[in-house]
Amino acid sequence: MGDTKINYNEQFGINIFKREICAELGEVFWQQMTNGLVLPDIETEADCKCCNMSAFMRRFEAMADRDIARKILCRVRHGLTTSQSAWAREEFLKTGNLDLFLKKHLDAEMEHFIELNREHRDFYGQEITDEVLDFIKRNPTMLAPVRIGKKLRCMAFPCNMSEYLKATDDTMRRYHACHCPFAKASLLSDAPVSPTLCNCSLGHVMNFIEASLGRSLRGRVIRSVLSGDLTCEYEIAIPDDIIAEYVTPWETDIIIQNYYQYYRAFTLSGIVELHENAVDWITPKEGETGPSLAFHVQLDENRLEMQLQKLISGIRAKIIPPRWIITPDATPSNIVSILEENGFYNLSAKAPDPEPGMLLRSEEFQPYISPEDTAIICRTVQTREEFSVWVDVVNTALHGWAMIDAEHYYKWVETGRVSIYMAEICGTAVSTAATIRNGRAASLEFVSTLLEYRRQKAAITLCSKALADLFADGVEAVTLSGASEATALYEKLGFHSCFPNIIMEYKSQD
Repeated sequence: MGDTKINYNEQFGINIFKREICAELGEVFWQQMTNGLVLPDIETEADCKCCNMSAFMRRFEAMADRDIARKILCRVRHGLTTSQSAWAREEFLKTGNLDLFLKKHLDAEMEHFIELNREHRDFYGQEITDEVLDFIKRNPTMLAPVRIGKKLRCMAFPCNMSEYLKATDDTMRRYHACHCPFAKASLLSDAPVSPTLCNCSLGHVMNFIEASLGRSLRGRVIRSVLSGDLTCEYEIAIPDDIIAEYVTPWETDIIIQNYYQYYRAFTLSGIVELHENAVDWITPKEGETGPSLAFHVQLDENRLEMQLQKLISGIRAKIIPPRWIITPDATPSNIVSILEENGFYNLSAKAPDPEPGMLLRSEEFQPYISPEDTAIICRTVQTREEFSVWVDVVNTALHGWAMIDAEHYYKWVETGRVSIYMAEICGTAVSTAATIRNGRAASLEFVSTLLEYRRQKAAITLCSKALADLFADGVEAVTLSGASEATALYEKLGFHSCFPNIIMEYKSQD
């Protein structure tokens, strides 16, 4: 995992363990700890099923604080240094986006293995067969870190992939998974080496990530073949400032763009108009009903007063909606306080739990598995009759008034721009959802459940199906604007909040 093309500058052996232990705890500690021990030799340790390393680790763990021992072993990292992956730092800074950097790295590594498979070349002695390549494709964390929230998840590449896949016995699978010559043979004994040693492999994985981010990180071993697992996997914490600078802007932009796409989708009805200027807004045509909201607030600081007074005049004339959503891209940056000074009220500030803009990446999706005896039936809406039922549920359960109608909005279904979902219990439509695709991203919309059918898992079951369909079709991230009472439901599916929505409303003093 990480940089598969790295050159090892130092012969890995017990000398590296000594160097790191002495650097942290001193030469005297080393002498006392190794007194009477046969030091493990990387060339011959397999002959005794790693009994010397087992004894070494028992003594080390008995004499050193557990956290200090893990810290030291993490620095052993098979003799690697971050300077050997210095290129990654330059590439990361050039990309300026953690997720994009990781994806580019994963794509490059995957292409490398596809090429090895196509040209029948090996990877450090391993033949990349069709079966091996398929396993790699199903486990991308073997090739590059995958971000899940504020953590990076990594998986060790099995030492002998072909034999690992062929093995039917778990002991042999663990044996073929393990790379470590100081521990591998012990898996065939009754006393495997302490899994604490796997912090050395954690450091090996972290080397590339630390080189990329330009700092030391915290990580932990979450699975290890020495602990009885069938794979070795690691988790590395991403510092908050890295999230803020290299993740949040990208996520925020996706959510905002999907908000705008959602509002503009109403214009497909033919009875809602879109007006674009320094502020965009949608409003129903004269004599029609529908949503009315201003968004994409981009006022020019040099012409701010003139623009704002013109907009307020439009609100008073009932041309421009009085309710505005202020997203993080709004300009100027202090637009909320400026609007408050000009007759707008911050409705979100008074809410006990502001509605958040949320995002779910495909890797973070936690599908809801409904019981086999569930009475909930989920379906994709296709016919006019089904859509009419869907509209009735949405208007009743979500809006509380007839915001949309089946006659005009059936174009969503006809054009395929919006995918419509409905859940039924005993033949009654009780819950709704919809998704709107936007390239490699999409938004989840119109999630509602009739009051008398709530808390029966209809909404989470339906949302899980809609999300599964999106991810199966190649979508990488899904966004939504979450009502405060539904946030817990979305978090169960893997969504996380990125920013609070700010709703401003102009109230005339006249």
